[in-house]
Amino acid sequence: MKVGVIMGNIEFLTFREIISCMIISLFILVFLKLFLFFRKLSRECEYPIKAFNSMIKDFYLMFPKDIVMFRGKVYKRGMFIKVITLHKKIYEGKFVGFNGKDTICIITETAIVTNNIKNIRDIVIIKD
Repeated sequence: MKVGVIMGNIEFLTFREIISCMIISLFILVFLKLFLFFRKLSRECEYPIKAFNSMIKDFYLMFPKDIVMFRGKVYKRGMFIKVITLHKKIYEGKFVGFNGKDTICIITETAIVTNNIKNIRDIVIIKD
């Protein structure tokens, strides 16, 4: 049995066919990479509610005091307040608590903010 006879029946791809296959495979690879990138990006924006709720419980443990007095006014846990800092930053959100080290915690729509009470200019009650 001769090797040349077996090879004679096989058709080879032309150079143009090889290049077109490479270009098509490159397009498929780029499409898949973009698809996986945007899929990963959309999943990063989602945060599981169970994990968020457990994180909130941790903040309740770190800030155990549910009442704070500031300039003669009493603020209780769960109140919606507006905090104005000395650097003129304004945070509006739910009051979580106070710890013994003069730090308060507020949950806003976009972040969880902790601030030293010495750095606060004013606190305004939005809703009880």
